[in-house]
Amino acid sequence: MAQPVEENPDVRVIIDVSGSMRSNDPDQLAASALELLAALLPDGTPAGVWTFGERVDTPLPLDPVDDGWRERAMALRPALVEYQQHTDIEAAVREAAESPANGWRHLVLLTDGMIDLSPARGTKPEVDLASRRTLLEELAPALARRGVVVHAIAFSDAADLALVERLSRMTGGLPAMVHSPESLLGAFVDIVERIFPADQVPLVEGRFSIEPGVEAFSALLFHAPDAAPLTLVAPDGTRHDPQSPPPGARWQVEPRFDLLRVPDPAPGEWRLEGEIADDSRIGVRGAVSLQLAPLPAVIHPGLALPLEAWLARGGEPWEAAPEDLAIGAALLDGEDTPRVEVEMERQGDRFVGELTVPELSGAARLRLHAQGQGIVRQRYLAVNVQSLLSLMDDAEEGLGLAGGAGLSASGERFHEDLATGREGEAVPDSAADRFIEFINDLPAQAAALWREGRPWLERRGAAFAGDPRQWAVAGLVVLTLLILLAWRHRRRPRRAIHREDPYV
Repeated sequence: MAQPVEENPDVRVIIDVSGSMRSNDPDQLAASALELLAALLPDGTPAGVWTFGERVDTPLPLDPVDDGWRERAMALRPALVEYQQHTDIEAAVREAAESPANGWRHLVLLTDGMIDLSPARGTKPEVDLASRRTLLEELAPALARRGVVVHAIAFSDAADLALVERLSRMTGGLPAMVHSPESLLGAFVDIVERIFPADQVPLVEGRFSIEPGVEAFSALLFHAPDAAPLTLVAPDGTRHDPQSPPPGARWQVEPRFDLLRVPDPAPGEWRLEGEIADDSRIGVRGAVSLQLAPLPAVIHPGLALPLEAWLARGGEPWEAAPEDLAIGAALLDGEDTPRVEVEMERQGDRFVGELTVPELSGAARLRLHAQGQGIVRQRYLAVNVQSLLSLMDDAEEGLGLAGGAGLSASGERFHEDLATGREGEAVPDSAADRFIEFINDLPAQAAALWREGRPWLERRGAAFAGDPRQWAVAGLVVLTLLILLAWRHRRRPRRAIHREDPYV
């Protein structure tokens, strides 16, 4: 579930430095993403950096974020090219999660490969598969119980996408598959916004408005590496650049983004001159803020997603919010195109509504927009859309982040040594085998479904209690899912496994 800000969670970054990163990250984008994360983390947030290959190192121990911490994070580029053989994801996650914390822990895992342990640890690939099973079947549930959330980012098609997706889903984190520098930086921003939700104002064609009472704004401006320097024009026409920022402002310039923080900004329309990407954003901080009830990181097509939002003033629900205040929600697909929109209904100081999730798959964003009496606020929350039926599939099928064939091929590469016989021909398994596999799978599937569905069920319970027709519909849906589950397991093909039957 989305993390309440007042919990002051830890943020622990785990970066793969196995040898394959040499070719998969020649431009050191992982370092750029770490620099972006360091720039975005609020002061005082406990944060640290772990690296892993065959062993796990801690080049930046857990410490509260301040200017000194950011400087040390910016100096980590050399440590991220000390490449190692092998890839011990289980050890990295375990060690990063172990350090004590006062509250929630958010692990940001960045990997470009699969679990690949040293042959000295045991016979290959059995030792790798055993580590993978331990990570998913023992460590991940234990992390979820301890309040450790894993946001896992797959950095290449060679990564174990199913592991990335299941690890994130089981712990309530956000999975991501990235193919470009822009998508990698965007994934890090999505994770930060899920851990530390922040208000925004619309940025349209380089223009944005700051209302009276806004205490500060921050501009995260993405651009090409060779883009010309940006210019910020204040409402009175004063022009600012990185060498002459507004009074009291900090303007950080990086190859792919600028981050500008302006305290006590003048109200009115501000303007940016220069080439900036569409996913640039303007965050604002003030007495008035837009609040949203917790939502899961994974949502499912065809189900109604209950929404609750309100304006807060001084941290408390604003009972005297403007009479003309309106709050709407929209679900945006991977291209930021609205796929479904809903106007929320006012109930006292809250706004409630339901958004039926459309037939999507993969990354999406939920946008809330509040406007009334000169006040405009927006919030974005990254989510992953996954079919309910896919929860019942094998771990190798994943959430579909890679899109069809790429994901399937990745899963097959990971399992090919175990799931093929001497000749590689396909043979059906027995009914007993299928039944045993089905029974063995049930506890893990039921636990995952319960963890993800419990908050939604609790909110829907009140509505169901007063309407017997909804109970009938719910029963029909459950019965249909059980029938489909049994049918899918019965029809699932298996690769041939050569068997040596004893002679009797």
